[in-house]
Amino acid sequence: MPGPGALFIFSLFGAALIALRLAGYTWKTRSAPGAAALCVMNLLIALWTSSYAFELSRASLTEKVFWAKVQYLGIAFIPTVWLIVALHYTGHERWTSPRRLGWLALEPLLTLGLAWTNERHGWIWSSIALDVQGPFPRMAVIHGTWFYIHVAYAYSLMLLATILFLRFLLRRPSLYRGQAGMMMLGLLAPWAANGLTALLNPFPTVTFDFTPYGFVVGGLALAWGAYRFRLLDITPIAYETIIENMADGLIVLDASHRLVDLNPSAARMLGLDRDRALGRPAREILALWPDLATRLREATETREEMVLGEGEARRFYELQISPVRDRRGRMIGWALTLRDLTRRREMELILEDRERFLRSLYEILGTALESPDLPSMLQVLADRLGAIIGADGCFITQWDERSGQPIPMAAYGPLREIYPTLRAQPGEVTATESALRAGRPLPIEDVFNTPYLSPRIAAQFPTRSLLALPLIAGGKWLGALLIAYNTPHRFTSEEIARGEIMARIVALAIAKARSLEEAQARWREADTLRRAIAAVVEAPTLTVMLRRILEQLRTLIPYDSASVQWLREGYLEIVGQSGLPESVLGFRFPIPGDNPNTRVVLERKPLILPDAPAEYPIFREPPHAPIRSWMGIPLIAQDRVIGMLALDSYQPGFFHEDHLRLVMPFVNSAAVALERARWLEEERRHREELSRLNQDLEAFAHTVAHDLKQPLGVILGATEFLEKDLETLSVEELREHLRWIRRVGKKMHRMIEELLLLARVRYTEVPREPVAMGTIVEAVLERLAPLITETGAHIDLPESWPTVLGYGPWLEEVWANYLSNALRYGGRPPRVVLGADRLPNGALRFWVKDNGPGIPPEEQARLFAPFGVRDRRPGSHGLGLSIVRMIVEKLGGEVGVESTPGRGSTFWFTLPAADSAQQPGLPPLRSGEGSYG
Repeated sequence: MPGPGALFIFSLFGAALIALRLAGYTWKTRSAPGAAALCVMNLLIALWTSSYAFELSRASLTEKVFWAKVQYLGIAFIPTVWLIVALHYTGHERWTSPRRLGWLALEPLLTLGLAWTNERHGWIWSSIALDVQGPFPRMAVIHGTWFYIHVAYAYSLMLLATILFLRFLLRRPSLYRGQAGMMMLGLLAPWAANGLTALLNPFPTVTFDFTPYGFVVGGLALAWGAYRFRLLDITPIAYETIIENMADGLIVLDASHRLVDLNPSAARMLGLDRDRALGRPAREILALWPDLATRLREATETREEMVLGEGEARRFYELQISPVRDRRGRMIGWALTLRDLTRRREMELILEDRERFLRSLYEILGTALESPDLPSMLQVLADRLGAIIGADGCFITQWDERSGQPIPMAAYGPLREIYPTLRAQPGEVTATESALRAGRPLPIEDVFNTPYLSPRIAAQFPTRSLLALPLIAGGKWLGALLIAYNTPHRFTSEEIARGEIMARIVALAIAKARSLEEAQARWREADTLRRAIAAVVEAPTLTVMLRRILEQLRTLIPYDSASVQWLREGYLEIVGQSGLPESVLGFRFPIPGDNPNTRVVLERKPLILPDAPAEYPIFREPPHAPIRSWMGIPLIAQDRVIGMLALDSYQPGFFHEDHLRLVMPFVNSAAVALERARWLEEERRHREELSRLNQDLEAFAHTVAHDLKQPLGVILGATEFLEKDLETLSVEELREHLRWIRRVGKKMHRMIEELLLLARVRYTEVPREPVAMGTIVEAVLERLAPLITETGAHIDLPESWPTVLGYGPWLEEVWANYLSNALRYGGRPPRVVLGADRLPNGALRFWVKDNGPGIPPEEQARLFAPFGVRDRRPGSHGLGLSIVRMIVEKLGGEVGVESTPGRGSTFWFTLPAADSAQQPGLPPLRSGEGSYG
């Protein structure tokens, strides 16, 4: 279509393009207030203008009517969408709820429906014709009734949107006024074009509509607003919304101090009815707040804090009074801002109170840590904490890990003196254990109705409510802090929080005090251990060392009795004791055997018996009967068990692992020292043995040279006499001389046999085995029968003999020597008594008692010396008792004599009993185990 008609049509398409471009722009900023509605409106404008362009470009009436109906999508909805845009943009979006939008959409939907069904009723177009006059064919229409109803509805909505924009223009900064102005122009341009249509078309027929061309101007205005004023990039904020919703109270007075406005926050703060208060003098509405009224009368620009109300209704505010001036600088009123500081002030007061509380705790802690010991420190903490929290009682307990029971330590209040003496019964529920197991504070409002405390314990206190706070530091249970009230009390979160702080401080104080005490104790232990080891190591002899070991051991562990035991072949022998009878020395324990010593030796590790009599019957018999708890520690040197230490206590459960930790370094050092002393003792014994061998060799030479020389000389002389006078001697004289030579030869033979036996005993090792002593004695009596008959002796024997550990042939020689001496040197006739006793250490003592003249004390010491003599009667040469001593000592016993001149003598010897020997069928000691014997 050439000519002017083309210009009309293409301008409409241009308007549609502008609208589409604006729709795309607003869609990108759809989160801004009104942007989504503005996007929809531009799409509708594009639809309206392009549809009108198609209507103008078509020649047939049918096509024109179709595109006219399409236009009603924009005609019906654009006024409603414009109002929605205005409501959002100006901060009235609360009016755009889904329900209200539904009501607003009813009229456009009805209008659109009527347009598309116009042929049935003619409510939109009552008459439609084709006007071919002019540059291009046009529709000539006469509008129906609903069209004018819609116009009235649309104009109302457009008017309302215009009012909203006008109010916004008057109250906003220049940037927002520019944005609103461009939107206002975009609104008014189509409105003006619509008015122009009404003026230029003869009523009632309309042949040309200028409204879509108004969108060309409106679209350009909106495009300029987007470019120049960043429309929708910087969105306006409704002042009314801010003022209405601000948390601070705002009061506006005119120059005469009349209330012009106040926001909801101010009305709520002052308890005013907003509608009734507006317009009234400030002195009337603020009569209940004289301080605020006074400040308003003085009306000076200020910022200060003030308090309104009393008691629980008291509130803290920050008051700011600012003058309100017009554009000419004239004061036209006052603006008062009230900011509620109550919460902040309450928090400040709480923080100040907590600061004072923490400062007090810090001072208390400093004072407590200056205490000389832990009990004193806990008492200071209980007294001071109880005072600052204002409770009726404050108790501190410690937790004993060994017994699993709390130990009352300190108390604040009437029970201060007796509280440390109280104890819980075994298995009884305590608040301390309950809090420790829970690992958190336990508020107990009724101590008689709680699973956390035994009723028996609760009945001992006047307490009715209790806060149990666990004392835990470094994951260790230390005890509990108990805060008590004698009347029912509900614990607040603040009280519990403060209790936790106090408990934490008390726990740290206890942990620090314990650490300090432990460090001091460790230092004292180390010093005591050092001195103990030095005393043992510096001992000059083994005997002194054994005594010092037991003395120094008592400084480390306060035992009641103790012993040092050496491991010999098949038994442990007590070689040192403290707190026990002297008779236990030499007492032997079979290894293996039914005794705890066996476990210590075989397992090579310490053993603690909390209740010794319950585990081993040996502790129910003397001399062990008083012992209730027992600890055995092996003595290990060069990876060999050389013995053990046994410690006894009359108190059950006395020994524990801490004792072992303390004493083990001392025991290890003592074992090394004992091994060294044993080696030195053996060296000394070897030297003494060598010296004794030299003495024996010298004595042996003397015996051979002296004692054998005389009888040998007699024999030689007799043979020479016989050789020379043989022919002159009678047969009887010859026989007498031969009998004499035979007697002297027998004596020499006996001396030689004894010398050989002495040599054999010294260098021969024989097996020790159970020996029936009665059989040995019978054999000796039979052997000495001629001498018994010759002397007319009377011998008394016991009814029975015990079994010993020894070697039969050697024991026969011992009895033969003792009996022959008693027969030779006893009374006339000899009366000899034989017997046996059991010693306290378990050994057996055998004895031979004669009725002879006795032995002077000065000679008793020489009796058992090598080649010592009892007297100088013929036939005595002194080898017999030397042999006895060597045999008995070789078999692990001792010899001795008890004699009083004129009252006879008793010769004795000791040997181990057979029942203390290693029993058959039991496992032997492990290889590598050493002994002292």
